[in-house]
Amino acid sequence: MNLPNTPLGLKDIEPLIVDDDLQSLDLVSTILKGFGITKMVKCASAAEARDVLRSRAFDLAIIDCEMPDEDGYGLVRHIRSDAQGPNFTMPVLMMSAVTPRSKVEAARDDGANFTITKPVSPTILLERILWIAQSGRRFISDTGYRGPDRRFRTVPVTEETFERRNGDLIMTAQPERPLSQDEIDGLST
Repeated sequence: MNLPNTPLGLKDIEPLIVDDDLQSLDLVSTILKGFGITKMVKCASAAEARDVLRSRAFDLAIIDCEMPDEDGYGLVRHIRSDAQGPNFTMPVLMMSAVTPRSKVEAARDDGANFTITKPVSPTILLERILWIAQSGRRFISDTGYRGPDRRFRTVPVTEETFERRNGDLIMTAQPERPLSQDEIDGLST
């Protein structure tokens, strides 16, 4: 992926980064600064993040899965449990040094958008942020699950199969047109 030489048009995003490993916290914040993001909050624990989450809204959270006391999964469940909170529908990226299917599924089931592997790659982080911004995945709030729609497929099911969202799936069955290089370059500020 060739990135433009100027900062991307992400400068107005205000992310929350949560990681007990200070090196990882600094790495992620440095990568975000490279994307042109200047307003971010860094927390070294889930408890510290909970305090910050009460007082302001964020555009994105990047949370480590494994932390002492309360792990990232618990923090995501906390965020998704407060339907009146300012960050209830905020996109969440989870980070983990190891990402077996069980961890990815646990993060997904708790309401995270994606799980990425540490050490974080700038390319992967940028791809996930842009995918979240462009995907238009619906947010689901039901008794059994709160988070982005876990289904990536948008193909309508057959008429014989009951699907509670079949009408929505029919409308979104056409894949999104990929961005041209000129459109990607237009993200630069």
